[in-house]
Parts: sequence; C-alpha cells; structure tokens
Amino acid sequence: MKKLAILTVISLCFITGCGGTKTMVCTRTANQNNMEMDLHYEVEYTKKDVNKVKTTEKIKSSSEALLETYKSTIEAAYEPYKDIEHYNYNVTIEGDTLISTTEIDYDKIDTEKLLEVDSANGKLIKDGKINIEELRSAYESLGATCEN
Repeated sequence: MKKLAILTVISLCFITGCGGTKTMVCTRTANQNNMEMDLHYEVEYTKKDVNKVKTTEKIKSSSEALLETYKSTIEAAYEPYKDIEHYNYNVTIEGDTLISTTEIDYDKIDTEKLLEVDSANGKLIKDGKINIEELRSAYESLGATCEN
C-alpha cells in the first residue's frame, strides 16, 4: 500500500511538473536627486517560463512638478500597450509619492502584439515565452536583488 502511495505521488509530480508555480521577488531602493525610489517586481513562473509579472514602482519626492513629469513620462511609455489584453497598468500620485503598478499575464497575452509595439521586447520573448533566468538577469542589470 505504501509503495502505491509513493508511486502515485511520483507520477503526479511528473504529470503536474512537481513544485508547480514558483515566485521570484526582485527589489531595489535608491535615493538620488532628492527622490526616493522603491521598486518591487513579483514574478510567477513554472519551470523556466514566466507566467505573470506584477510590478510596483514608487517614487517619493517633495517636488510635485518632478512627480508630474515622471507620471507623464511613464504614461507615455505605457500608452502603446493600452489596448493589449492581459497587460494592465496604473500610474497615480498619492501625496508625495508616484505609484506605478503593472500586471502582465504572459500565459494569456498575445506576445506577438508586444513585439509589434516594441521589437526590443524580443530580447526577452522567445517563441512566445519569457525565460525566468533571462528576466532575472534583466532586473539585476538594473540594480535589483532577486530571490526565489
């Protein structure tokens, strides 16, 4: 009976990919030019493929003009993605903090549309997928620290 239970667990492991979805969290903080930045990236992945990315980027400054400039710049960068399903973003200013959030569901999104918007997305998207290690590398190149 014990052998049957062990075989069942092992078989399920092979069928479902054992371990299922994992999460990598990357963060970075910085203080420069009278502003504080707090960047948080949460990435769900299965095996080597990224499933979802959720980002929260905060910029704190006593300069309302600086925050408004950053808000306009970030919104302009996201504008080409506004009609792509499963790519959601929001940029707000709350008090002295700009908060930019993004959620991308790579299991459902049309990656061809991402490539149409910006061919530079092809650095990470290969055959419609994003490799977790390549994404980790990209975040770390921006100064973030990543943990699984």
